[in-house]
Amino acid sequence: MSGDAIRNGVGAHAGTLEALLASTYRDVGTAVRDRLAAQGGVPELRDPDAALARMLWSAHQTIGTAVAERLTRETGQDDDEQHRPSAARFPPHGPLAGRLASVRLKYRREALHLAHVYWPSDLITVIRAALSTVESLTQLLEAGELLPEASSFTTTLQQQLAQIALPAPQDHRRPDQTGADYLTEVELFLESQSVPLQHDLQSAQHLLGGELAALLDAAAFETDFLLGADTVAQDLVDDLEQAHGKAQALRIAVTAVERASSDFVGEDLSQANLQHVLLKGVRWDAATLWPEEWEGLIRRASTPASGEEGVLIIATEPHRSAVAADV
Repeated sequence: MSGDAIRNGVGAHAGTLEALLASTYRDVGTAVRDRLAAQGGVPELRDPDAALARMLWSAHQTIGTAVAERLTRETGQDDDEQHRPSAARFPPHGPLAGRLASVRLKYRREALHLAHVYWPSDLITVIRAALSTVESLTQLLEAGELLPEASSFTTTLQQQLAQIALPAPQDHRRPDQTGADYLTEVELFLESQSVPLQHDLQSAQHLLGGELAALLDAAAFETDFLLGADTVAQDLVDDLEQAHGKAQALRIAVTAVERASSDFVGEDLSQANLQHVLLKGVRWDAATLWPEEWEGLIRRASTPASGEEGVLIIATEPHRSAVAADV
């Protein structure tokens, strides 16, 4: 092997090692911040050898996962091309799955509020209704007909699109308080799907109010404007169809946030501070570890989840009242 080849090989391995070290550094930083947020202060001192062992084990798992994913990509490349998954599909918890369970539980109320803000109503149903309205108008225009009530289509569409109220993009700054970075991550995750949807909806509203309405008004007196109205209506259909797909992607993201905030099956919450935490609706099972003083209260406040063997749902806030549970 030539000297250049050896140097190139060493350089490639060095780059891989640097990337791994950087990734490990980020993971450790996230774990430290989550631990601080969950316990409300500096973590207790532990045996250095035990801490090192846990860190090495975590790094080992990370490397193993990366290698497995790479091998899967390489061996299944042809199949992936034929069955490429949608970019809108996320794992059950999305990118929030790696955050400490006690942190997800501590900020559950705020995360669920963000999910509601980004999904205030059934956007998919609203967009489907708007699509149905504009498609009816398109059929009328394609037939070369314009009934006196055709202009009312624009009013109906404006009322339908006005039902969609999504938050404007925010200027996110690095949080100073411990734990707020988790909520920032949640909001950025939701915003990444909300912004493209808003772009398509704004384009649709521009076509509706700026072009289609004027063409329909003009066509009432001059039929030559029918062709222009038909073209704009087709563009409006395209925008709404795109918005429909992006609304589905946003729904998946909202569901991922809701699940990350409520699904604690098999999680270790033994060190979590449950005071003032919204617990109603949390899913758990026999493998979930609770603080010792809370375990009995939570068990009595829980009921079996429908259709999920071994899974329980906290039916009422344990510190307020309790209901019997059939475990």
